Amino acid sequence: MENVIAYYSSFDEWGRLDREPLEFTVNWHFMKQYLPVTGHVLDNGAGPGKYAMELAKLGYQVTLSDLTPKLVDIAKEKAEELSLSERFDGFHVLHAAHLDGIPNEKYDAALMMGPLYHLQQE
Repeated sequence: MENVIAYYSSFDEWGRLDREPLEFTVNWHFMKQYLPVTGHVLDNGAGPGKYAMELAKLGYQVTLSDLTPKLVDIAKEKAEELSLSERFDGFHVLHAAHLDGIPNEKYDAALMMGPLYHLQQE
């Protein structure tokens, strides 16, 4: 996992989603159709929190997790910058398949927009 952390620590993931908006636009379009009207959402493997910020803007209570400490720090900064910090229950540095410290059965919806393709061992 260290190679994944190193890669994302040196890569501008938020900027990539801004520079290449099609991925975000299409995913967000379909996501909104299936989300509950209100509630708690876990964004697992959230990266810098692009989707999490949009959820918070809509009034969801969000818990964010990602493997890369730098991306979790960026997400915290973005939440503060956008005055959304109160919409977050936490920002966690965690492996997507090992969510120690995240409560079970608390969420009305969960996102996992790709972290499992980083699993490099069974």
